[in-house]
Amino acid sequence: MININITLVAFVIVSIAYMVREVWRPEILRRGAVAIFVAAFLLNTVLVINRWIEAGHAPFSNLYESLVFYAWSVGFAYLILEYLYGMRIVGALAAVLIMLLLLYASTTDESIRPLMPALQSNWLTIHVVTYFIGYGALGISFITAILFLLSWIRSGKNPSETTLGFEKLSYKIVAFGFPFLTLGLVTGAVWANKAWGTYWSWDPKETWSLITWLIYLGYLHLPLVLPRLNIDRAKIPLIQSSCLVLAFLAVIFTYLGLAYLPSATDSEHIYGNK
Repeated sequence: MININITLVAFVIVSIAYMVREVWRPEILRRGAVAIFVAAFLLNTVLVINRWIEAGHAPFSNLYESLVFYAWSVGFAYLILEYLYGMRIVGALAAVLIMLLLLYASTTDESIRPLMPALQSNWLTIHVVTYFIGYGALGISFITAILFLLSWIRSGKNPSETTLGFEKLSYKIVAFGFPFLTLGLVTGAVWANKAWGTYWSWDPKETWSLITWLIYLGYLHLPLVLPRLNIDRAKIPLIQSSCLVLAFLAVIFTYLGLAYLPSATDSEHIYGNK
């Protein structure tokens, strides 16, 4: 049976394959690296399906399950975006992000527990799947933003087309992920109304989900706003990529950081280490 360690090792191999492809460019890895990524992604898919069967419910009920599914979501988003845009070295870093998620998951409690009544809803499945696909895409946009900033530092004040390409790619990726984030927010409200009789209760997770959504909405409007301000146009891509890095920190805080706030410990939206 596929376990998390096998999947983790598979993504280690993926990251190595992409790095070899970018450094030495062997012909066999031109398409082979993506094929290896697909194979590792299928292992992650089997891991999710096995958990779903074993648990008897959608595998989103605790931190372990959510991390494994988030890893799957990053892989899913990457493969879609690879097909649409061609991502090159981004695949190596996407594999590293997945490795970190799976490594974290391997340290958490894997026990299967019954779902509480509020979580026994098809709306939960729709809400979590859409949200995590959005989170997966935003994780990829974080990677491309980091690549832009590193390229900017290396190239100085005269960024190359490749450097600027990372910033343009980041915007396209957020434009892909944002509708999923929006759908996750809306379906979460519908689920909350079904479970608790109210669409919105200003729970800490709900509040920060809205904040995160507003941050990315603001990012998508930066190309319209920044040119109208008295800002050096050459610095606009730098500002946008920096904002994108900070935006993903909001995603991580919403997803994991809230568990450490005393005010959120009783929230049924929080993935604790349980």
